[in-house]
Amino acid sequence: MVCSITGQLSPDAHPFVNMWFRWDSEWYLSIAKNGYQFTPGKESNVAFFPLYPYAVRVVHFVIPWRSDAGWLLIGILISNGSLLVALAYLNRLVRLDYDEATAARAVLYLCVFPTTLFLSAFYSESLFLAFVLSAFYYARYGRWLVAGLLAAAAAVGRPPGGLLIIALAFEYLGQKQFQWKQVKPDCLALLLAPVAVASHLAFFRWRFGEWAVLSKAEAVASWSRTFTLPWITLGTFFQRSHSGKGTHDSYLDFVFTIALLCLTTFTAFRLRLSYAVYAIVTVLFITSWGFLTSVPRFGVVIFPIIIALALLGRSDGFNRAYLTISGCIAAYCMFVFSHWGWVG
Repeated sequence: MVCSITGQLSPDAHPFVNMWFRWDSEWYLSIAKNGYQFTPGKESNVAFFPLYPYAVRVVHFVIPWRSDAGWLLIGILISNGSLLVALAYLNRLVRLDYDEATAARAVLYLCVFPTTLFLSAFYSESLFLAFVLSAFYYARYGRWLVAGLLAAAAAVGRPPGGLLIIALAFEYLGQKQFQWKQVKPDCLALLLAPVAVASHLAFFRWRFGEWAVLSKAEAVASWSRTFTLPWITLGTFFQRSHSGKGTHDSYLDFVFTIALLCLTTFTAFRLRLSYAVYAIVTVLFITSWGFLTSVPRFGVVIFPIIIALALLGRSDGFNRAYLTISGCIAAYCMFVFSHWGWVG
């Protein structure tokens, strides 16, 4: 492990640019610069979805900085710009159901979430979150074509994006009072998300000659991510040895998983049905791959969890505790991440 922010992936970028470029960032950069590659039996960048790296590639085409530092800066600008958009839509979405103070608290809580660093780093989380939140926002107003297009973008942003169709379908039916006679052709816009995923897989079929490229890349020995029922994933966690903090599949991952499960249960009773469905299916998805590795990072984009925290934050005691504890964890995670430690 490199123990200094001077351990850089880009030799021509300043260390304080490089510190946002760690681990999976290299895979995203490889897609942005050279497109997808697949080598059977080895780690390959086909395991990563195209929205973020292709956004970097498009902006780089417009602003052709030739150095690695240019690529990194473009990615960081996209991440932070997307974060601002996500925060704006989160505020507007929460204001549809709650007061201004709750909406402002949700925005603040997301900014100090323990793994908030991934919303500013060379990662896909903030761009994905911006599309998810905007899709829900326009769905709330019944603008289904816009919501469907945004959901389709999210679907090729991160693997859980394809599950948006489930939550948005509940939102659609809820607005129709679950009366089938009120269902109209505009519901077909929700199919754009799975169509986007299918198109991505079809590209792999054309490019590499088979449909299962993504699953084969995930299942290589070094990653070993295969579908596993969530309760089996949790059970087998205790059957493996763990070396503690800063490692893959660590106790930090386990604690985050338990916290996400508790908050998801809270959303099921207190939040809008479509939000609860989104939280439930996403948590089930991210705990269904045999390991709890990266659960802290995956959790930062489950926006109903943030709303749940904001509701709990009406209590002054909870508010102070969350800001203090989460802020300290966020600072610690940023320090560990910048020094090449694993935090998700």
